[in-house]
Amino acid sequence: RYFLVLDDMWTAKVWCDLLCNTLKSCAAGSRILVTTRNEQIAKQMMAVNTHHVNKLSLEDGWLLLCKKVALTGEEGEIQHLKDIGMEIAKKCDGLPLAIKAVAGVLCTKERTRRAWSGVLESTAWSTSGLPEEVKGALYLSYEDLPRHLKQCFIYCSLFPEDYTLRIDYITQLWIAEGFVKAEGSSTMEETAKEYYRELIMRNLLQPYDQYVCQMHDIMHDLA
Repeated sequence: RYFLVLDDMWTAKVWCDLLCNTLKSCAAGSRILVTTRNEQIAKQMMAVNTHHVNKLSLEDGWLLLCKKVALTGEEGEIQHLKDIGMEIAKKCDGLPLAIKAVAGVLCTKERTRRAWSGVLESTAWSTSGLPEEVKGALYLSYEDLPRHLKQCFIYCSLFPEDYTLRIDYITQLWIAEGFVKAEGSSTMEETAKEYYRELIMRNLLQPYDQYVCQMHDIMHDLA
């Protein structure tokens, strides 16, 4: 008996051509869990039960935005920005990854209505000619990066999806490529690690711990 997880399936080909016949002879009571963004793939794999993950409500989206921006101070500060924040959350269409990405942008801005309105009214939300999955908040999060961080972010996409990036390794590669300029009394290594930490803070890289991270597959597509 087995419990098999097939995560983030983009095609049913592996199941139909390889696994299906092999696993048919296994013990009764075995289970397979498949995750996918495409319901047609689940149907092609003849899924018995399909569970749809609902998008966040507008209120929950706003609460997640507050959490990621660390907007947990005085009630007056939260209420002062809530109407703009709710409009930003609405643009994210209930998608947690999009909310986290735009929260990473807001973390770099002043907590003023003017600064948040600038994010809300950015033309990056409506940039045309982009794949559907990277439009809006995800492209905004990339477009807001300074040039040196754009270079570092794009460089991470040269590695395969789900590749584990270690801070010492990737920062040395950035230095070798000439992306890093020492600032003040900091060494190039220290500056490169600051770049790494800022990409983490902006939710463009996903940390496992303080030394290791991955790039989300949609962020990989964005880069």
